[in-house]
This record gives sequence, structure tokens and C-alpha cells, in this order.
Amino acid sequence: MQPNPFTPVFGNEPLVLAGRETLINDVLGGLENGPGDPNRVTVLTGPRGSGKTVLLSRIASEAQGMGWIAVDVLAANGMLEEIIDQLERKAAEFLPKKRKSRLTSVQVSGIGATREFLSDDKPGWRTQMDNYLDLLAEYDVGLLFTIDEIRADIRDLVTFVSVFQLFIRDRRNVALLMAGLPHEVLPMYQDRQISFVRRAFLRKLEPVEMPEVRIAMKKTIELAGRRIEPAALEKSAESTMGLPFMIQLVGYRMFNQSQKTTITLEDAQAGIKDAGEDMEHMILDATLHESTPTEKRFLLAMLPDEEESKVGDIAKRMGSSLSSTSHYKRRLVDRGVLYDAGRGLVAFSMPMLKALLIERYGRSVER
Repeated sequence: MQPNPFTPVFGNEPLVLAGRETLINDVLGGLENGPGDPNRVTVLTGPRGSGKTVLLSRIASEAQGMGWIAVDVLAANGMLEEIIDQLERKAAEFLPKKRKSRLTSVQVSGIGATREFLSDDKPGWRTQMDNYLDLLAEYDVGLLFTIDEIRADIRDLVTFVSVFQLFIRDRRNVALLMAGLPHEVLPMYQDRQISFVRRAFLRKLEPVEMPEVRIAMKKTIELAGRRIEPAALEKSAESTMGLPFMIQLVGYRMFNQSQKTTITLEDAQAGIKDAGEDMEHMILDATLHESTPTEKRFLLAMLPDEEESKVGDIAKRMGSSLSSTSHYKRRLVDRGVLYDAGRGLVAFSMPMLKALLIERYGRSVER
């Protein structure tokens, strides 16, 4: 049996990455261009399933192929020590070996030997990093930091960003790529301690265009030695709505439905159904769980509309003032649940979430 080529696991790089080539090339071009290129400080944001972690991994891998050292951490207290540990391991060929202890005496009669451990006193984190960057500079080796799940309330992340701007000021050969959910990224731009982040390139991960979805799914299946009927490809691609995680999830479920050489429309329909249930439990329910009762009422008040909703109509359905409704609209937009469609309009960032709410509650605004 051929192994399933799709990888619906968060953070796993797919066999064929759909629709992010421009962004990847922009960041890699910034590495080649040298200190001062704005792409060297980039923040990726998007809802769950938009492929943020996969992009961090792909760019780090490509950077290493270009001769860079890439350290990859989650935003958490303790990340500064993790960065040092990874750097010492990944750049070992460029750094002097560390001495941990030395033998000072040996007992002829008795047990064991006497060993003196060297002092564990360390310079500050910035000083350590400056020393390592000096050593890497001798070999013309750049250092890329990728940080996932960023949040402004993490002490070590605030320290890191504060120091990193000094690396930029000193024209160190460094780059920073961070990623997070929209409602976690926004406070980073509002925190005065790390106002440097405001000068970073903010890249919002939009849904992948349908032609690129179809190409990625078809190529992935063919690389595994199978084919897919045109109708099955069209149906499965549309069901993903351009969400990278759904591309992998639908592909995985559909591939498992058939043991034949060609995936049929029936296989695709069964796979889409299974993937929809997975998506509901893995992402959509988590999004709803994070919503306050009033935010949920806001979402339900959008259901009578086919596409975009007018904020004024939502306010009437909720029985709320326009200013209060606009406040909750902004909160949902900041979290990436909705997007601002302009001219007083708002829409779901994940149409699958709207479909789930309609399935559970119908389109009526009477709750």
C-alpha cells in the first residue's frame, strides 16, 4: 500500500506547499540582500490552519541551505536559554569548544578522582549573543531567528525583541521571522517596550488561490503514484476554501478512501465529509470556545446575510448601539475570526465557521 502523502499535522511541512512562493522568496531575498533589507524582520499572522508554522519551518530550512544558522523556538519564558543552546549546537563548527571541568587530582588508594568544575558564571544574554555573532561574522555566517506563537505578555520575548533591535542598529548579519494569531500579534504592535516591532513587515496569510490549491493537491497525489478524476479534484479543492491545513486534511482523508490507482468523485465526497468533522473538532470549536457570549451573538447576527454583513444591520439584530457593535467587530477582526470588508461591511475569515454556525443554529436571529 502506498503511504499517504498528505500531512494534516500542525507544523508538518507538506510535500507540496501551495501558494506562498512570493512570501518565501521575499524573505529569502532579504537574507541575500544584506543588513538593512526590511524583509529581514517579518511577522506572519493568520487564523489557525493558515500555515504559519509551516512557513517558519520552510524558510528556516531554505536559509540553512544558503549557509545561515537558523534557531527555532516557541515564544515562552526560557526561550533565551533555548536560543543559546540551539546556537551552540547548530553552529558548533564555528564556535570554540566549551570546557566544563578539569581533573585536579587522582587518589591512589581510595575511590574515584577529584574534579574541579569551572565557574558557571555567565555574562548577560546580550553579551553572550554579541560574542557568538562576532565569531559567526568571521565566517560570514548569518543567524536567523524564527519564533512561533508570539504574545506580548511573555517576558523573554520582550527582552529578545528589545535586544534584537540593537543587533539591527549594529548591522549584524541577523534576521527575525515571527508568527502568531492575529489577536496575539496586535498587542505586540501596541507595546511601547517593543515599538521596534512596528517597523517589521506584517504579512497576513490570506487563503490560497484555487488554481494553486488544485495544482498542489494534484501534484501531491501524483507524487504518490496515483491520479485523481478532474471532478474529484475540483470538488476537493473547493472544499478547502484555500485554507492550507484543510488542503492537507481533505487530501489525507480523500487519499485514504480509495485503494485504487485513481481517486474518484465518490472518494472525494467521503473524504470531504470526514475532513469537515475533523476541522470542526480541531479548529472551529476552539475558535468558538475563545469567543465571549457577546462575540458569539455578533457572529450569529451575521448568519442571515449571504456574504458580507453591514455593521448597522448587525447592531439592529443584536439590539445594541452602533458604537458597541463596532467595538466587538474590531475584537473579532483583531482575533482573525472576521475581516473588515470596507464600507461598513464585515465577513467571516473562515467560511467554514459560518457554515458550522448555520448548521447548528440556522439563519434566524431569534436566539
